Amino acid sequence: MSNKGSAYGQAAGDTDFRKKYDLDEYAAKAKQREQDEKEERKARWEAKMAGKKYYKPLDGSETLTTARNATQDMSKMVGKTMLVPAGAGVGKRGRGAGFYCENCDLTFKDNLQWLDHQNSPQHLRAIGQTGEVRKATAAEVHARIELLWEREQEKKREQVVTLKERLEVHKEREEKEREEKRKKRKELEERKRLEREEELKKKTDYGDDVRIEGEHDEDDMMAAMGFTGFGMTGKKYSSTSSVAAAHLLARQLRQMQTDKDIPGISCGLVKDNNIFEWEVMLMINDDFKYYGGGNFRAHLVFPPTYPLMPPKLTFQNPIPFHPNIYPSGELCISILHPPEEDKYGYEAASERWSPVQSPESILLSVISLFGEPNDESPANVEAARLLREEREGKSKEFRRRCRKCVRESLGED
Repeated sequence: MSNKGSAYGQAAGDTDFRKKYDLDEYAAKAKQREQDEKEERKARWEAKMAGKKYYKPLDGSETLTTARNATQDMSKMVGKTMLVPAGAGVGKRGRGAGFYCENCDLTFKDNLQWLDHQNSPQHLRAIGQTGEVRKATAAEVHARIELLWEREQEKKREQVVTLKERLEVHKEREEKEREEKRKKRKELEERKRLEREEELKKKTDYGDDVRIEGEHDEDDMMAAMGFTGFGMTGKKYSSTSSVAAAHLLARQLRQMQTDKDIPGISCGLVKDNNIFEWEVMLMINDDFKYYGGGNFRAHLVFPPTYPLMPPKLTFQNPIPFHPNIYPSGELCISILHPPEEDKYGYEAASERWSPVQSPESILLSVISLFGEPNDESPANVEAARLLREEREGKSKEFRRRCRKCVRESLGED
């Protein structure tokens, strides 16, 4: 207990825990507030004598005035009942019946006064804007014009009623989406090219032993988990998962070799002691427009983590001239891409690899790709370009190159 006495001479409890106030500090604050109020009253009086309206002076924290993002809905108050204080009908100050501005604490009886107030210097100062606007650049003006034009076109498209018009609108939207994908793809390729050049520069400057960020993360993680090397890939995997993958592949290979309902597909092993590398022969149906009658050989290489990760399919010579096959022979198809979200948004997760896929479903998808080549996101840019010209009736070079590959696959050329 404290020895201090109370105001009545009796012993008081220990009050040291209570907050102590600096009287000099609060006196200075009160004096400053009185000075500010005095200056404001003087400024208001001077503005009134000059026949002007008083506005709070700027303090430097305001921003330039910008256009409102939301549309002013003047009809939202029609037919509504409001509870207001008893004295709300006198003057504009405070909340009353009508259009109320929370920033300025003012109420307006009609929408014209409300709209004028929204654009007034008083309101702009209250929301932290100077009332001045930034001059737009030529690029911003062009972008705004394009936006307004697109809005008008969208309104017109929404008004179409006939089936033909709807099909034209749908075709136009698809073409626009393709153009956006092409643009993103070019940006991605350029970004990857710059990254490769940067890594090559580091290797050149510091030698081959330099550690590029993220380059060996997977190897470090596998080493920390105690996994040893396995298989032909040069990476480190669990021998348990590899044995399970080998058993699964042996069963799937045996099933495909004995199944009579899979026409046009022949499978075997490249080496008898390696179940992870298959040799495949795809015999294309004669009804296919460009590749009909061709017999194309490919190697299907499975990782030890199969079926969690997809295999890799590479065509052997003669390599088909196809938009979705790289000149090196490697096939580019969505179902053979790793099962993860595409960070660039080109493919949905459902289109990529999943463990429910099998060698049979892969090869059937490849055969269907020979029937309907995809010129979007091509692996062979020249083949995709010639295919578009073929479809537009400008050239038949794509057909000629495809038939040449078919003849080579049959040993005729």
